[in-house]
Amino acid sequence: MNKRTIGYAGEKLVWDHYLWSGYQHVMSNFTIRGGEIDIIMENADTTVFIEVKVVNHIDDIFDYVTEKKLYFLRKTIAHYCQQNTTKALIRVDVVFVKDGKIWEIYENIGS
Repeated sequence: MNKRTIGYAGEKLVWDHYLWSGYQHVMSNFTIRGGEIDIIMENADTTVFIEVKVVNHIDDIFDYVTEKKLYFLRKTIAHYCQQNTTKALIRVDVVFVKDGKIWEIYENIGS
């Protein structure tokens, strides 16, 4: 499988997990110049911006959540919120997928 196919499979796995957890899908692949949010989900009181990382050949996942990455996530989220006003709480999750399974979920990162 190529990198894009693997990435989409990982996003689908995460998407399903959040649906089963009671969230509704709002949008996938929200993109602005310089940033992208993989998945946006929400429930009655929280909008969750989800970054999905497929890490099949890496064990040190902490290298993926850098200050630079957080900067671009925040910038993209701010742009989304300007276009889509919400009174819900905002949360940023990073979900790591390894070997076709959700490996780790870090909720509310960078707050």
